[in-house]
Amino acid sequence: MKCVLFADIHSNLEAFQAVREEFEKEKIDEYICLGDIVGYAANPNECIKLVRELNLLTTIAGNHDWASVGKVDINYFNPIAKEAILWTQRQLTEENKGFLQNLPLTKEFDDFVIAHGSLYSPQEWHYISVLQEAKKNFECQNRKICFIAHSHKSFFVSQNPEGNQEVIRATKVFLKDGYKYLVNIGSVGQPRDGNPDACYCLYDTTKKEIEIKRISYEIKKAQDKIISAGLPQELAWRLSLGR
Repeated sequence: MKCVLFADIHSNLEAFQAVREEFEKEKIDEYICLGDIVGYAANPNECIKLVRELNLLTTIAGNHDWASVGKVDINYFNPIAKEAILWTQRQLTEENKGFLQNLPLTKEFDDFVIAHGSLYSPQEWHYISVLQEAKKNFECQNRKICFIAHSHKSFFVSQNPEGNQEVIRATKVFLKDGYKYLVNIGSVGQPRDGNPDACYCLYDTTKKEIEIKRISYEIKKAQDKIISAGLPQELAWRLSLGR
């Protein structure tokens, strides 16, 4: 089975359309969304519609998704993100509000589990950026693989049978018996790793491999929409920087 996992679209329709076109080339069996469909950019309803049109295995909540329907205190966010959330709240249709309202925080499958930020206190939206935080996540992980998002930076961390963690500096990983893996799948709509290309993840259960993939998109069109909508201009220019 070939499964695609994606997250942090953040209302960037141009990025998600480019990624969707790639999905069609990959002959995907299952689609999984790890949250933050909305926030920051100018097309929240359109992005939700495109997500829901896929043959989704599941979708879980991101902090912006829940904040946009009043399930997270927006004072938790920085001023620019808060302004974008307030704007998004005014744009969402009642149907899409209901969809976001009912998204769960985590979901388990046979050999993997998903969360937006982390498995430990997922409702607190922790960022995993160092090995100590990865170790804490592994302690909660009862599946071979945990897929996360939230930081907008893709990475792989492995844990060997002795419990030692290692960062894997690659875009593709072949799964080893007895090992556990933590995989950040990156961001479709607002990468923050210095590469502005949209990011997503492929998991091939037959080949036992996981790959991070990138695709360019019409950044200027997304930027123009953000500015025209009256959203903070920083949200536009950061797209071309991948920051």
